[in-house]
Amino acid sequence: MSKKEEILKIASQAFAKYGYEGVSMDFIAKKAKITKAAIYYHFKSKHDLFEIILTKRITELGENLKICKYTNPKENLKCYIFTTAEIYKKYPCFAAILAHEFVNGGKNLNENLIRILSLNVFKKLVNILNKGVKKDIFEINNPFTVQLMIISSLLMNQTTENLRKKISQYIDIPVKTDIQTIAKSIYEKVLKAISKENK
Repeated sequence: MSKKEEILKIASQAFAKYGYEGVSMDFIAKKAKITKAAIYYHFKSKHDLFEIILTKRITELGENLKICKYTNPKENLKCYIFTTAEIYKKYPCFAAILAHEFVNGGKNLNENLIRILSLNVFKKLVNILNKGVKKDIFEINNPFTVQLMIISSLLMNQTTENLRKKISQYIDIPVKTDIQTIAKSIYEKVLKAISKENK
């Protein structure tokens, strides 16, 4: 692993644990056992580092979502949910960073990150939902509500295992949940909520 990749890995873990504002370049340098100047050799700023990490993962998610090209909008919706779930499972730091940002109102997502997230991820879901509406399969008032149902459920599943473990001492809840099982459950619930045949 190159020094640049090592810095990205350490920064990802730090942003995932503490959020953007809870991480300093000094902290990353200390964890990487290098000087702060060595980080600036590879990255212009903390935000540059943050943006590179998120851009890489959002772009990969967008590329993976390109497989969702079924003629049936229900299959495309299922593909969207399962593909997103797999990326969050593959990159738990990405899921945690997004969770921090969503709670924070996207405060640290600059215009470029918002554009990439919108075009590579959200727009794909909107297109799937719109095709379902045109085919008289889905009935939707607000596509963003559907997006929130999917993303918040997946992110919470990926980031709350320790909390679930603590809660399970008092009530019987599953601590470890397979992402595929969660994705299937989300798909079924979202489909029930938006299927025109259920209205």
